[in-house]
Amino acid sequence: MTKYLKYLLPLVSAAIISCGGHGKPDAYGIIDAHGWMIASSEPGQIVSLNVFEGARVEKGSEALRLDTARLALQYKALESQIKALQPTLPDVGKQLDVMYSRRKAIENERARIRPLVESGSVSSKQLDEVEDQLRVLDSQISAMRSNLSRESAAVLANIESLRSQADIVRDQIERCLITCPESGTVTALYIKLHEFVSPGLPIFKLTDYDHPYVDAWLEGGTVSGLSLGDSLTVGTDIPGGGLKMSRGRVSFIADEAEFTPNKVMTRDSRTKQVYRIRIELPGGEGFKPGMPAEVFISRRP
Repeated sequence: MTKYLKYLLPLVSAAIISCGGHGKPDAYGIIDAHGWMIASSEPGQIVSLNVFEGARVEKGSEALRLDTARLALQYKALESQIKALQPTLPDVGKQLDVMYSRRKAIENERARIRPLVESGSVSSKQLDEVEDQLRVLDSQISAMRSNLSRESAAVLANIESLRSQADIVRDQIERCLITCPESGTVTALYIKLHEFVSPGLPIFKLTDYDHPYVDAWLEGGTVSGLSLGDSLTVGTDIPGGGLKMSRGRVSFIADEAEFTPNKVMTRDSRTKQVYRIRIELPGGEGFKPGMPAEVFISRRP
């Protein structure tokens, strides 16, 4: 008997260690990670592709580039039209200078005649004629200023319209360079180099394995004792049996109850009203989306 106990005790100890002595979990869930389906907002042929499945990418790095030859030609044509219109802007100052020079000459003539009229050397009719010339010239200056203003406004409106079109084309060119919105791992690639992409269709999937989480569902009596920021224990399977215990932080608690989702693999009835919570897990510990997890509420780290 003693001989058998010698071999049995290590096995019992190993079984206790593998079970971890944590008791029945309070909730079950599935490990998940934040992901993004990256698409293009512009159509075009891929001329440069810098990502592949399994690649680690950084935020802001270039993922791919679309052909912009046609857009570049459109932008160049619009810039040429703007340059052609700019010389047609009327030079208001130069054209009015001629009129003001004539007005200055008439004013000098009026200043010369007025003393002669006062002395009786010349008739007042000559002074009246000069005054009439000034009034006519002022009317012409006002009309010319109005016409030049309308011509300038029309040309400037055309230039502004062309600049707006050029800005749109330039924005389209910039959108043909697709960068990674976040740091992560490329987990799926749906296109190849030289293929044509359409706006809105997924190009690749980006997953952030550095910030895994687990969604779990708890009954109202259990969730009432939790608060945002609480630290909980999450267990995941390890090779050979047993659980790997990790600490997690509660980052979300639903304010409305729901029925237990089908993906929660429990033996209890799925018709119970439960509340969803999210537990953020530490990165770098090998968590992968799809791994089952057990949540222990009673055993706080």
